[in-house]
Order: sequence, then structure tokens, then C-alpha cells
Amino acid sequence: TAQGTTVVTWTFEDDNGNSVTADQNVIVNDTTDPAIPTLSDVTVGECSGTPATPTTTDNCAGTINGTSNVTFPITAQGTTVVTWTFEDDNGNSVTADQNVIVNDTTDPAIPTLSDVTVGECSGTPATP
Repeated sequence: TAQGTTVVTWTFEDDNGNSVTADQNVIVNDTTDPAIPTLSDVTVGECSGTPATPTTTDNCAGTINGTSNVTFPITAQGTTVVTWTFEDDNGNSVTADQNVIVNDTTDPAIPTLSDVTVGECSGTPATP
């Protein structure tokens, strides 16, 4: 049933063929917010990453996907707090924060450096 007011017309008839009608307003009004999910910290990569879109449940809409105004992928090293919004189709919404972590743990590659002569008395080698 759609949200809002629906007018239902009832007919009342006796055994002698007499009848009357009466209208009744039937109101469907979802005022319950979606469930607030508990979102675990997530590591999305070493250089950048995009977290999976979290979901929650709603009494009328069922499963709801979160939305965020964060631009993905996240490229900043460390923890970014992403605020997810969960809104049903009836104007009820909740938010939940999630720590999204980008953590570079890989050392740079070790280069093979050749011997270099920089001069007879002194000198500075080129930066490899």
C-alpha cells in the first residue's frame, strides 16, 4: 500500500435492498527510521581503495544501501571517516560512520646500483 491517505468507500446494505455508503480515510504513514547498522573498520588497500557499500534494514523498504558524499577511491594514507546515510523511500533516515583505512605496508623495491666514479678529488653522485 502506498504511503499517504486512501479513501475507502464502505457500502452497508440491509436485507430489504436499502443501502448507504460511508467514506473512511485509511492512512499509511511510515515514521520508523531504518535500523542503524554497526559498521566495522575496513582496510581497502595500500595505495587507494573503495569500501563495499554497506546495507541496513527498514521496516517498509527491506534492505537499504548506504550512500555517502565521499569521493571514491580514497587515496589518502591513514584513516578516513566515511559517513554513510541510509534513507527509506518515506523520508526516514539514519547515518553511521565507518573507518576506512588505506595503509601502505610494502617497502619500495631495492634497486641494483652500479659503481660510479664521481671525480679525481671529490664529487657528488647523481641521485638514483
